[in-house]
Amino acid sequence: MSNWLSETSPEEATAWESAILDHPFGEDEWAEARTRLKNLLHQDAREAGEESMLAYLCCCAESTAGSHPLPSLASVAEEFYREHGMEGSQEAES
Repeated sequence: MSNWLSETSPEEATAWESAILDHPFGEDEWAEARTRLKNLLHQDAREAGEESMLAYLCCCAESTAGSHPLPSLASVAEEFYREHGMEGSQEAES
């Protein structure tokens, strides 16, 4: 198990691993996208749980279907976040 997945619960890690297998992005790209999304949320004083971040990044990954060349998942996530925000996030606790 990768270092970033060991930071999650076993159930969450299984969900991330399943998503990685279901989409054309490698594990490193998912890790980078997750980190970028967490940083964007932090900049806006927001936070989201693993399940919400996974669902958000899956939507980002699915939006690239048919794209050639395939963009980086982190750049797609940042573009989506800047344009639409993240509905599944909430204000960070102080």
